Amino acid sequence: MTEFTAKELADLVGGRLVGPGEARVRNAHTLESAGGEDLAFLRSEEGQAKAAACGAAVLITPVEVEGFGGAQIVCEDAELAMAEVLEELAARLSAAPATTRSAGHPRATVSATATLGEDVIVGDGAFIGEGTVIGDGAVIYPNVYIGRDCRIGARTVIFANCSVHDRVRIGEDCVLQYNCVIGAEGFGFLQREGKQIKLAQVGTVVIGNRVEIGALTTVDRAMLDATVIEDGTKIDNHCHIAHNCHIGPDCIMAGAAKMAGSVTVGRGVILAEDSGISDHVSIGDGAIVGARSGVHSNVGPKEIVLGEPARPIGLQRRLFALIARLPQMADRLRTLEKQMAKRAEDAGD
Repeated sequence: MTEFTAKELADLVGGRLVGPGEARVRNAHTLESAGGEDLAFLRSEEGQAKAAACGAAVLITPVEVEGFGGAQIVCEDAELAMAEVLEELAARLSAAPATTRSAGHPRATVSATATLGEDVIVGDGAFIGEGTVIGDGAVIYPNVYIGRDCRIGARTVIFANCSVHDRVRIGEDCVLQYNCVIGAEGFGFLQREGKQIKLAQVGTVVIGNRVEIGALTTVDRAMLDATVIEDGTKIDNHCHIAHNCHIGPDCIMAGAAKMAGSVTVGRGVILAEDSGISDHVSIGDGAIVGARSGVHSNVGPKEIVLGEPARPIGLQRRLFALIARLPQMADRLRTLEKQMAKRAEDAGD
């Protein structure tokens, strides 16, 4: 059973313990729903009244909360402490699949020419192809398909039903969530005489270290070289990265964001929910693409764009304001037209 003491949590996050260090928690909940065996979080100084009334056993907080009945762990950066605790809690709650180290689960298929590092876990029904190398401490959940000549870095976790196609490279400490597909064939065709001529995609996908890819996300292999995702980038569920794209380090792609082929994305870019990038577009370092935006031309470094088509956010907000006023403007125009018509009629008399 997963269980922490308040002292263990304080030591984990380097916080100041106020109250009973022996207080125990088994899970984490919101301030509103936390009970006597739960941990709760106060992210900022606002909301102290709600925190004081919370029934949690332990509270992680940026300030000492007067009136709270349990143990408190006071941290300068309570949000960062929350992230550290949730990571540890998730690790304890997510049991790895049952296996043997050298060959994986009895119903897994591991090629005789594949190489598994120390403490690799391979789950029921997983397949690992010829010549593939998997680093120390990696976890391959049930029903994962990994093709031939792949490289999977140390401590990377690939959850159930993912597909990693031939020759894909994935770095260390990565996470691939359920049902994502890495290295499927890119969408490339020539049009000749009204017919579609397939362009075989013979490249690969190269993923750096500490990359996380969400459930049901697809990353297509390149036609010739590699589709690249650099270190530290985090990709949400239902996203799509087409062939030959290059995503820089420490980017964020929120749910259902997608990009067509040969898009280049710089460092620290944020693509908000359901945004779309047309092919061969470049997004500069630190740029932000707003939710449901459609980008059809290059975006400069640190530029913020919004809308369809995407425009600089200040301009787009003015356009939104104008659009909201269109009914009123149309009424005024009709009134002016009637006045002008009446004056013309009077002048004719």
